[in-house]
Amino acid sequence: MGRLEQIEAVRVVLEIVGPLALGLISGALFKKFMYPRVLERMGSRLEGVVTSPANVFLNGLLIGVYLGVAAACHASNAPETVAWLQTHLGLQPSPTLLRIASFVATFFCGYNLATLPSSTSEEDGGLHVDRRS
Repeated sequence: MGRLEQIEAVRVVLEIVGPLALGLISGALFKKFMYPRVLERMGSRLEGVVTSPANVFLNGLLIGVYLGVAAACHASNAPETVAWLQTHLGLQPSPTLLRIASFVATFFCGYNLATLPSSTSEEDGGLHVDRRS
């Protein structure tokens, strides 16, 4: 592998890892600092909806959609995506627009991964296991 090929491989990895890491960090910060305030303002009625298994499933589905958009709009797949869009929808987005869509979709994938509702022992009322004698 030549020097230029190594540089290109690192650039491709950074194009994916950069927005993903930024989304993970911002999502984790939101969940740590803002999420409790949002749940407090929503009240007890809607708190169950936000942390329900259906919401987790829909977030997982949305992450899959973001992954598909990120993969389709990445520079390695851009020509095929443009050809498909021209054939089926009559659109011809610019390479810059596809690159931005890839970055945004990768960011939101990381953000949604970090903000997935989870259940901890404190949230479940302090569930614990009693040891048997």
